[in-house]
Amino acid sequence: MRINVLMIPTLLRCLVLLSLLLQVSAFAQNTTLEIITLKFRTAEQLIPVLKPLLDKAGTLSGMQNQLIVRTTPANLADLKVVLATLDAQPRRLLITVRQDAAFDRDRTQTDLSGRVSGGGASVVVPGNTNPRGATVEVQRGDNVLRGRIDNTRSLNADDNTQTLQVLEGSSGFIRAGQSVPVPQRQVVRTIVNGQVVERVGNAVEYRDVTSGFYVLPRLAGDRVTLEINPQRDTLARPEQNLPSGSVNVQQASTTVSGRLGEWMEIGGVTHSASNQQSTILGSTRETSSDNRRILLKVDEIR
Repeated sequence: MRINVLMIPTLLRCLVLLSLLLQVSAFAQNTTLEIITLKFRTAEQLIPVLKPLLDKAGTLSGMQNQLIVRTTPANLADLKVVLATLDAQPRRLLITVRQDAAFDRDRTQTDLSGRVSGGGASVVVPGNTNPRGATVEVQRGDNVLRGRIDNTRSLNADDNTQTLQVLEGSSGFIRAGQSVPVPQRQVVRTIVNGQVVERVGNAVEYRDVTSGFYVLPRLAGDRVTLEINPQRDTLARPEQNLPSGSVNVQQASTTVSGRLGEWMEIGGVTHSASNQQSTILGSTRETSSDNRRILLKVDEIR
């Protein structure tokens, strides 16, 4: 039998293909197929973790609570050891988020008034018409001198606490609030007889003023790592002197780690302002501070 030189590459390819078929056949004879029913986890959760441990020629698939594995008996035994640890009942967690806000405003006003006469002339200094505050009056003959001090302070504290149950490794979301009507002024322009005519009307839009958070916790022993996004909206208070319908917005996004049962402060904002006005016979001083903080605690529900 003569072999043409040109036939050698073809023969080599056939030999390689035959060798691969023999290897596949040998692997198929040494593998086993098993359907594993999961107890607590889903196939979608476990397949990405198990695939790196699978034999190179093995296959792994599944859906919902079933895994379909074809691999060698030794590799299957190794996968089951890992699976016994992973397919455990997830721990139940109670997430508590506190979003505190405190607004402090202090205002002090002082002024002098009275009447002084002398040499046929009289000087009168009118006082503030505001009746509040403490007044001290000194009178000598027709001369009268009054001093008034008025101090007002307002302190508003608002603590918002929300709780949410979630399984470890699973995300959770909670939000609560209200839709608030916000008046809007609208100007409509039309053309009448070739001229632009503006008509002003009032409308009402609704804005959601809500508080809540998104969270994804992961456990390692008694330590928890969380991806959390808390958010809180509040209507502006009258003492803030903001336009009608204004909303205070507070948001944060972070990843934190701590022990179960311990409070963790994950964020805060402090804003202060001061204003002082002086006149010839008086002064007004006003200070304000707005302090906010976000705290988080995770407890295990047993």
